[in-house]
Amino acid sequence: MPQGQSQTAPVGLAALRRRIGELERQTHALEREQPGPVLPWRFALEPLDRALPQDGLAPDGVHEAAGVRNMDAAAAAGFLAALLRRLERRDGRDIVLVCQDPAAADRFGRPYGPGWIALGHDPQRFVIARPARTRDVPWIVEQGLRSACLAAVVAETGRIGFTASRRLSMAAREGHTPALLLCLDGIETASAAATRWHVTSLPGGADPFDARAFAAPRWRLDLKRCRGGKPQRRDVEWDHETGDFRMAAALAHRPAVPVADGAAEPGRAPQRLAG
Repeated sequence: MPQGQSQTAPVGLAALRRRIGELERQTHALEREQPGPVLPWRFALEPLDRALPQDGLAPDGVHEAAGVRNMDAAAAAGFLAALLRRLERRDGRDIVLVCQDPAAADRFGRPYGPGWIALGHDPQRFVIARPARTRDVPWIVEQGLRSACLAAVVAETGRIGFTASRRLSMAAREGHTPALLLCLDGIETASAAATRWHVTSLPGGADPFDARAFAAPRWRLDLKRCRGGKPQRRDVEWDHETGDFRMAAALAHRPAVPVADGAAEPGRAPQRLAG
């Protein structure tokens, strides 16, 4: 090999490495500047957002919620509806697949359009799937997630095993679509879900402008599991008109304390004594 080539070869390799490094830095910068398909999915409530990963709720994950008691199933459903309302996509997807376990329909009835409107949703965006068999629900949810054309998939279902939840999590990542699961039989078994919530209904506060008006719903949210986050328990209130969460008024300025005899429960106004 000529002597000149042996001397210039190392110089050319170093230049090539520098050029590759520049291209990699430019690519990473472009990736950071490109808007994702989903805006940061958070509560806009600092105590809750601190418990989540830096980017908020996973827009390509499975999120499970269950009522602590049978009577709390409606509160868990309302909480998932509130989460769905806070999901904002940039990719034009706006159709939501709603799948209901036939056993859940027998226990709690069918999805009600005016009720979705009251929660701030447009029922025309929803495609309702009504399988005849309970075992078909995970398959329908998985196919909806893998289609990569839906804003989200919402399902009412019984208990889902770890294997099924793992398949749903993989499908959610593949289709970059979140799944919101209302687990009517609880969330005590192992799961691959990104977040798992226990929801308890609390007494609503009084409307500041009309004592006869319906109060904003209040829930005790117990974040049992959060991939990349940490467990958390908070009492919150949700404004269905704005879609915003806020701390329940009784707990906004002090920590929760045991309720003494005769004292008001958190979220419940003290009764006025006669005379």
